[in-house]
Amino acid sequence: MTRRMWQQQSSVFALGICLLSGCPGLRIHEAEKQVRILQDLPYVPESQDPKQQLDLYLPRDKRDVPVVVFVHGGFWRNQDRRYHQAFTGLHGNIGVALAKRGISVAIPSYRLLPSASLSDQLSDVRDAVRFVATHAGEYGWNPQRLVLAGFSAGGHLVYSLCVDAERLKLPSGSQLRGCISISGVLDIVRMASQQDAAFNQEVTQRHFGMTKESQQSLSPLFQMSGKMPPLLLLWAEKDHPFVRQAGYDAVEKVAKLGIPARSFELSDHDHADMVLRLNSASDQVSDKLAAFVLDVTK
Repeated sequence: MTRRMWQQQSSVFALGICLLSGCPGLRIHEAEKQVRILQDLPYVPESQDPKQQLDLYLPRDKRDVPVVVFVHGGFWRNQDRRYHQAFTGLHGNIGVALAKRGISVAIPSYRLLPSASLSDQLSDVRDAVRFVATHAGEYGWNPQRLVLAGFSAGGHLVYSLCVDAERLKLPSGSQLRGCISISGVLDIVRMASQQDAAFNQEVTQRHFGMTKESQQSLSPLFQMSGKMPPLLLLWAEKDHPFVRQAGYDAVEKVAKLGIPARSFELSDHDHADMVLRLNSASDQVSDKLAAFVLDVTK
């Protein structure tokens, strides 16, 4: 088979996948009549690293809107802000879904394992949030209507910063109004107990230490405090057991701390569905996200 024939067959195969899946990537481009999309903006001054860039999804012809910084998952070691977006829709589907509802969205990449430490990743997320807080005038959102959100490992990174807003080092004139965990990994100890030795050696021990004490100290579930803003916690009925249990435990803990919180377990969803279904006919997440954001940022 010639290279040209192989490329032609690959294109036909890719088109078939797109047609069967409803073309998640195509839905993003079709939304550009309603949503302004800007890509590859560096959030660390003078950095040439594509992992230190973000994409923006902005409601057209609207200003003074809330802004969400969404942090992707991938167990700290893979994925990206546009992860195979033509076929998966990730993660522009989240930006489009919220921008259609009048909310600006910034979606950063961040440096990954094994080259990046947990401190590096938290620094990247913090720098992305600070970029959003300081560039409101250019893009039309209100920095006093800021919400952070993250999926899976991104939920861990976001909640690790949200346990105390001072960790974000936000510039004056901006305000953190809420934090969202979408199937966030909030309990590292429980995660480690349910993963195999290879994962724990490659990820858990490298990123969170060898001992339960170290892993617990880096688990948002055990860092939660009364300094947190209102919270939204979402997880799937068929989620990883360590994600579901951490969701239940977090709801119980924030209730004792007196933190305003909402929580939902989505039926007939698994872990991946929590982001893959956004901006589709079976989307059960976007309305919950938007309702929370618009309520806490009034």
